[in-house]
Amino acid sequence: MSEIAGYQDDRYVRGKAPMTKREIRILTIAFLEIKPEDVVVDIGAGTGGITMEAAHAAYRGKVYAVEGKAEAQKLILENKAQFGAEAVTLVPGQAPEALAEIKEPVDKIIVGGTGGKMEEIFKWAKDHLRTGGKINANFITLENAAKARVLMSQYFTDVEVVEIGVSRGRKVGGLTMMTAQNPVYLITAVQP
Repeated sequence: MSEIAGYQDDRYVRGKAPMTKREIRILTIAFLEIKPEDVVVDIGAGTGGITMEAAHAAYRGKVYAVEGKAEAQKLILENKAQFGAEAVTLVPGQAPEALAEIKEPVDKIIVGGTGGKMEEIFKWAKDHLRTGGKINANFITLENAAKARVLMSQYFTDVEVVEIGVSRGRKVGGLTMMTAQNPVYLITAVQP
């Protein structure tokens, strides 16, 4: 079982780069079953929200944060310092090209963004994920989730799709009103 930190959003250094909701971060780590010695790759790491959660779970391993945007890269490094996440290595650049920097086989892969190169990323994952390793891709649009489901079924086994809808309470006139957040598709698969 993964050791999950469940860091609150306000602990992160934030900018304009997107950050995955806390609930989705927690579920991603749990679905992947990240272990302390794992080598993890977070593709499209954004602010590093999932990266920091992965680093907590893989505290004796390595976590590569692959990100193409300069502002987001800066935030990843700031959050690495904020959380003392020594396991994190920033890999600047767009996937799949930037993935050439990762020379070792990996245990877990997180896909948070594809930059329009979804199939190429899944091909790289197929070639670099250890036998029995897991991959998780998170999407907010139905079209990308459907495309990922088809591609992941071609490259991996045990493909599981889960749609997560989160609502958060906010005070309204002394009462609590639940406000729905956009749903997220979590797609997880295994390297045969």
